[in-house]
Amino acid sequence: MTQHTPKWIWYPGDFELYHNMLLHARREEHGYSYGCMWHLPRPEYICQFYKTCTIPHDTTLFAAIKGEGYLSIDNYKYAVPKNGETTVPLSAGKHHILFRITNIEQFPAVYAEGVGVATDESWECDCLLPKRLHAACDPVFTKTENPAVFPFLYQPLTPVRVEPCTDGGMLYDFGVESFGPVTLCAESGMGTVTLVYGESREEAEDFNDAIVREVLPAFDGSTTRPCRAFRYLYVKAENGTPTLSAQLEYLPIEDKASFTCDDTKIDSIWNICSRTFHLNSREFYLDGIKRDRWCWSGDAYQSFIVNRYLYFDPSIIRRTIRALLGKRPYEQHINTINDYSAYLIIAVWEYYESTGDAAFVSSIAEDLYALFQFICSRLDEETGYVVARPGDWIFIDWADIDKSGPLCAEQILLWQTYHVMAKLAEIAEIPCGHYIESADQLKASILRDFWDEERGGFIDTYTSQEKHITRHANIFAILYDFVDKDMQHRIYDSILKGNLADPITTPYFKFFELMALGKMGDTVGIQDFIDSYWGGMVKLGATSVWEQFDPRKEGRAHLEMYGEEYGCSLCHAWGSGPIALLGRYCVGVKPTSIAYKTFDVTPNPGRYQHFNAVVPVCDGTVSVSYENNTVTASATVPGGTLYWNNQSAEIPVGSAVTLSGK
Repeated sequence: MTQHTPKWIWYPGDFELYHNMLLHARREEHGYSYGCMWHLPRPEYICQFYKTCTIPHDTTLFAAIKGEGYLSIDNYKYAVPKNGETTVPLSAGKHHILFRITNIEQFPAVYAEGVGVATDESWECDCLLPKRLHAACDPVFTKTENPAVFPFLYQPLTPVRVEPCTDGGMLYDFGVESFGPVTLCAESGMGTVTLVYGESREEAEDFNDAIVREVLPAFDGSTTRPCRAFRYLYVKAENGTPTLSAQLEYLPIEDKASFTCDDTKIDSIWNICSRTFHLNSREFYLDGIKRDRWCWSGDAYQSFIVNRYLYFDPSIIRRTIRALLGKRPYEQHINTINDYSAYLIIAVWEYYESTGDAAFVSSIAEDLYALFQFICSRLDEETGYVVARPGDWIFIDWADIDKSGPLCAEQILLWQTYHVMAKLAEIAEIPCGHYIESADQLKASILRDFWDEERGGFIDTYTSQEKHITRHANIFAILYDFVDKDMQHRIYDSILKGNLADPITTPYFKFFELMALGKMGDTVGIQDFIDSYWGGMVKLGATSVWEQFDPRKEGRAHLEMYGEEYGCSLCHAWGSGPIALLGRYCVGVKPTSIAYKTFDVTPNPGRYQHFNAVVPVCDGTVSVSYENNTVTASATVPGGTLYWNNQSAEIPVGSAVTLSGK
């Protein structure tokens, strides 16, 4: 009999729903709690776990639970202490084992070990409804780990500078952006203690306007504060000076990618992008670590792309998708945003394309289909277009977009969603609807209503008669192959490189635009913007990537956003795009079949004279170097093909292949 390592098991989705619930309750601003602005479902609170097994010889079943309930063996019930454990003798032969657990504080979970009874994904479970599912688990959560406590690691942080302030406080500078708990030690008589967290020095020294600050009542001894973002910490007591220490809270995810080239700024840019991305890689992908600390589907969609080009960790993508999906029935869009529902479905397909993880897609198939049906239920009955319904947020971007009628960018996302649903239906238990037919009908309508032949681009909407053109729909038309190559080149020439549309002002949508440039072969355009935008932040001393950067601003103006003195996040995940842009378009690594069973390496060095890069692929890495019009590539997995100067060669496993220019 094969022995499996026993793990804590729970009802599918409960782990993510529970930690998602905790996460979205932690935001704080100016001393008050700021819960998220959308509905959050809770985990199930009564679950049953089942296993029918044949035991080869007499043994002992060890069981532990999170919650309270009982263990049933062949219909004989045994009490299990609340959040406790028990041992029960188990004779040889066939047995029917059941746990029924209630947990209204966290979520029901079970751990069992013994010959033939180890808890793992082979167990089944239900939430007292007829349908049984395979239980969920994670290899991290073995006997001594509690699935209600997320498995972060910690390391001490040492300030690079400590300065006394003129008002008697102390200012600690930790040198780089960080996130974690802070511990204060005070003596009797010190009185109240003021603690201010700052991503910038200015914020830490400004109690009135700092986003995160607190005044602690007098205490004697030590207190550890909740995990928060900071580079600078200001602390002041009424009398005397408390001591302060801090830790970094993190996940042990190792980078698999690297990139160096003759542009010396790239090292610094890569480093701040990687630091930013790791700080926001937590239970799920956050938008930023200071202000929102929420999981937004649009931000997460971009993070999934960066994930694949930095450390290729599927687990955090799965967790984030499950958290965002929540559970049925759907009565609002993901994060209340129409486009964010589309991104989530598209992201599931792209996850499968890169990993081949059909089991995960099948496990969320019913939820995906229900979300898709919700999207369709909100469409305009006559046109089939995405339109704003009560409670909807038609977002796309913070930009001057004409949203007075059906928005073209939303319709192209819907078109892509139809195509993705057709693909997902082939690999999961999703009804095979008329997805392609619906997509074809929608495309014909979009081309009729939104395409401006004279100007060579898509307008925002047709109802206002303004014929306003922005870049957003045109970028999607290129990225998702909504139009053919000839039309893509027209859009590139007239919109992306022309003056018909205002520039993109947010790094969020700029990432999509840079991807479109890369797809059109314009690596130089990507490189120039990386230098000016991310290089501009590096020049100003950024240790992580800001939510927004306007080179025309000076001083404290860089810190302002949303009407707040320090509202701009200085560590925002959507700023990590150069990692994916360089790996995908400069190094040129992309999958050509599911799970990178085949993949292409098509370098486009642009203006770089040489580069050395490592790019992760599913189950391996690809190493590529370029110099003197010569490219060398090797891989740790088969299936790669190198293309250079109208030549091609198979990339061998464990050895290199070289192609030179002519």
